[in-house]
Amino acid sequence: MDPRLDDIIAQNFAKAPTEPCLWWRGAWWSRGAIGELVMECESTLMKSGFSRGQRLGLVLPNSPVMLASCIAAWRLGGSVALVNPHLKHPPVPDYLRSVDVFGAIVSREVDGLVDVISNAGIPVSSTALNDAVPMIDGRPGTPDTGQGLAALFHTAGAGGDVKAVPITHLNIFTLLESIIEMIPSMDEDDVILNAIPNHHSFGFVVGGIMPIAFGMPQVLIPSLVPPKTTLSAIRQAEVTIIPALPMMLGILIGGEREIAPMSRVKLVFYGGGELMPGLAERVKEVFGVEPLEGYGLTEASSVLAVTPAESAIRPGSSGRILSCFDAEVRDRDGNLQPYNVDGRLWIHGGAVADGYYRADGISSERFRDGWFDTQDIVRIDEDGYITIVSTADDVITVGGTLVYPGEIESILREHPEIADAAVIGVPRGVKGEYVEACVVLKEGSSLRSRDIISFVRRKLPNYKAPRSVRILQELPKDNLGKVLKKELRCG
Repeated sequence: MDPRLDDIIAQNFAKAPTEPCLWWRGAWWSRGAIGELVMECESTLMKSGFSRGQRLGLVLPNSPVMLASCIAAWRLGGSVALVNPHLKHPPVPDYLRSVDVFGAIVSREVDGLVDVISNAGIPVSSTALNDAVPMIDGRPGTPDTGQGLAALFHTAGAGGDVKAVPITHLNIFTLLESIIEMIPSMDEDDVILNAIPNHHSFGFVVGGIMPIAFGMPQVLIPSLVPPKTTLSAIRQAEVTIIPALPMMLGILIGGEREIAPMSRVKLVFYGGGELMPGLAERVKEVFGVEPLEGYGLTEASSVLAVTPAESAIRPGSSGRILSCFDAEVRDRDGNLQPYNVDGRLWIHGGAVADGYYRADGISSERFRDGWFDTQDIVRIDEDGYITIVSTADDVITVGGTLVYPGEIESILREHPEIADAAVIGVPRGVKGEYVEACVVLKEGSSLRSRDIISFVRRKLPNYKAPRSVRILQELPKDNLGKVLKKELRCG
């Protein structure tokens, strides 16, 4: 029988109920206290009618209620759909509707979100972040017939098409075992920082579920702002392991000049992009360790490769592929490429999703014969180290919100005078990035940058619109026809 995360977590709670489980706003909660919160959430959800095969929408920041309601939904045989609570625009109800949720739970600390969701006809209740979920007048929806679904994450592909990735209990458990195997220095004495937003698969799986499933205390951070509060929590709770996104490290220490070194931290690993110039050195100054790069994607349950230790860092590499994955590099025609040759990455293994949620058509384009086409251009050496040449989405972080270039590129290509387009993120200090469009105009066009920006703003929210435009004669591409966005960033 496949492992279930709620069973594993329940065993940990019962074995050592007085052990610290999570740090929340200045105080430790024991495993027993979190277990009681789980039972309260489970009772309320059951009375509300939530049952096997249904999906509960969690539009919440990192918090005790987010983790507890997730485990409670699992105990009732259901799953959770995790959505960014700071997206007040139409995507929130659109995401919830796309996975047919029973209802949604939101934070009382986020203004206007209840109205946005309820006005879309989706049952919703609001809660305090350290309390049990309230009753919710949910709707049955169409239940999932399998019992293994754990969580749903929304992602977008190179074409900007948004879809949900279903991750199972087995996917997550398989991945976590491989991470522990790759980084044997992690143990139950470590304290993990859970600061990456848990609507992000990396944050949820590594920051939230890994510690609670493997008996490691975690420090829950609902927001990185102000940075001094997060740094104080890291120091007071004696955090030893920091999973991070590049933007998160920039916010934490990039703008803070006076930070006393923290000797307890023994591991900082990041994924989701490159560090800003000078940030790696700053990480070593503050935390005393070299940041270790990793690589992953939602369809692989978050992490695909990681650098196991400082002694294993290879410049330019994003780490070694975890043992739970088989990986192949193929050319455009599907032929297997030798080591150290660029090509498209295909993966297979127990941590890989089976397909997109209730989307057979889209799934058939990317999932074939048990393999997933990441669409990333990479090279892999004889030791399993992977170098990313160009990522599929090159996700941009604008003010803490993920923006997918494919969506903007599709809009740009709709313009009758634009022949080709690529969108990149340009660093803007600790605030993340802004969007820049690189376009090739059709012959005879007299389009100006401001015309292109206005065109996008008529179709997308302002934060997704380019702040700058570069008009080029052609886009740099590799021999597989993939745009080399690294060259655009350097240009």
